Amino acid sequence: MKPSSSLSNDQKLKICHHKAANPSIKQSALTNWAMQEFKLSKVPTQGTISNILTKRQQYESMDSTEHTSKRQRAVKHPELDNVLANWVLQCQARRVALSGDLIKEKTRQFARQLELGERTPEISNGWLAKFNIRHGFKAQKSYGESGSADLDAIDGNMPTIKEKLSKLFTSRHIQHG
Repeated sequence: MKPSSSLSNDQKLKICHHKAANPSIKQSALTNWAMQEFKLSKVPTQGTISNILTKRQQYESMDSTEHTSKRQRAVKHPELDNVLANWVLQCQARRVALSGDLIKEKTRQFARQLELGERTPEISNGWLAKFNIRHGFKAQKSYGESGSADLDAIDGNMPTIKEKLSKLFTSRHIQHG
């Protein structure tokens, strides 16, 4: 196995815990410990260790799915992400089976409703996989009648969804100027 040169969030958290368990350890000693502990190809800089220790609370507040990633990426369209996640949760609560294609199509519809235009993210299978991981959604196999979503029922609820969205974003835009 090739040594890694960058640290995952889990490794960064372990550095914070090692410092907490050894409060008198110097950051220079922590760099050497990290290199040996995580089989890194080079010693992290003292500045890297300092930044990691400064962000300790951030690493501790992450959920387990974020621990394996090496950097934290902000969601580019949090409104779209939240609306879509809520829609998926509502469908799951109603036991509506959702396919990846249905989720991607719904994302495109919400993006149009939110008037993202050119800023609409590329709705690919990779994007869908990351969305599912971010929200802890798992693919579920359904067979027979339970495997088909009632698209007419979903489309029938669009006026209610649009109304809620307009109220949500109108109040947000008023609050944020």
